[in-house]
Amino acid sequence: MDYIVRFASTTEERELAYGLRRDVFETEQNVPRPLDRDANDHAANHVVAIDAEGRCVGTGRLVRLDARTGLIGRMAVAASHRRHGVGAKVIDMLHDLAKMRGLGECHCYVQIPAVPFFTHRGYQAVGEAVQLEGVPHVLMRKPLID
Repeated sequence: MDYIVRFASTTEERELAYGLRRDVFETEQNVPRPLDRDANDHAANHVVAIDAEGRCVGTGRLVRLDARTGLIGRMAVAASHRRHGVGAKVIDMLHDLAKMRGLGECHCYVQIPAVPFFTHRGYQAVGEAVQLEGVPHVLMRKPLID
């Protein structure tokens, strides 16, 4: 499976990311659309994985919470590309972006089935599960150390 992971630098690339998020969150997971899109989309840095046909097969975003901390979220991978390393490459790019922005730590609210994915990448759970958009999530944190 050929794809390239890059920062979403155009409106068209962000629209591709929103389309994938709609497919994953709204269609697959039945999350109401207004809950997927929020005010942070405009201020966030987005990453996209684009396949050879120009389709977005992975995405995620980074929102600066404060001078030291970033929030990774809205990660989605197309069903056809899951378990092929797309999510890992997206999160690696988000970590690189956070470091370039001078952040020392990333947080993310992780759906329960994805906890092992994030644990494998150095995240640690903090506290109990909470409901976000009607889906159980756990807050996870990762220090960004070289």
